[in-house]
Amino acid sequence: MRTFLRTFLSGVTRVLLVAFLLGGCAVVAGQVAAIAMGDRHLMELFGTDVTDVVCVVAGVAGLCSFLEPYVREPGGPPA
Repeated sequence: MRTFLRTFLSGVTRVLLVAFLLGGCAVVAGQVAAIAMGDRHLMELFGTDVTDVVCVVAGVAGLCSFLEPYVREPGGPPA
């Protein structure tokens, strides 16, 4: 069970970190595009709604990363 949980947490952390990286790039690109177009509503969208989702993804990735060392093999060396 611990092996499955450790593998699961490791996989989820990696997927969420990639999603966080891509989401951050989307926020920056969206805000640059909004500035270039002079669109206030698009800037607010990328500054609030999209950023909120990216921050939640980052938080869950951090939580999974924090929990991973506490799930180790029985009798194995500490992480």
